[in-house]
Amino acid sequence: MGNPEDLQDAMFGSIDPEMFHDPALTLQPPFQYLADLLKERGWLVRDAIRACYLDRSYGYQLFNGTRPPTRNFLLRLALVLELDERNTQHLLARCAKPILYPRNRYDAAVLYALGHRLSLEETDELLQSLGEQGLL
Repeated sequence: MGNPEDLQDAMFGSIDPEMFHDPALTLQPPFQYLADLLKERGWLVRDAIRACYLDRSYGYQLFNGTRPPTRNFLLRLALVLELDERNTQHLLARCAKPILYPRNRYDAAVLYALGHRLSLEETDELLQSLGEQGLL
């Protein structure tokens, strides 16, 4: 039951609520998820902080769990890590932030950027050209 779809199928197919005691249903805190994501991609925290244009102390607070991640930060991180749309939506959901909604111009521009592998800087320029608040 590694992915959410398998888990959902198991829930609908189960007649026993005991499955809710499964440790797979316990989400790790956002900062741990971020650490795992960086490790999986071969990134160091300091490199992610630099690539996302974050203040050093603020960046470390985001990655050590002292501060909750903002949606803006998560979108920056998704762009610098070159996540696809599905993984970006998962990142946002795991960190309890609204997922990208294509009928919202800001979100649609970010989805476009993810799909076309735009850099963080290019995405910021695109958003500003549309009259939206940039990511930087």
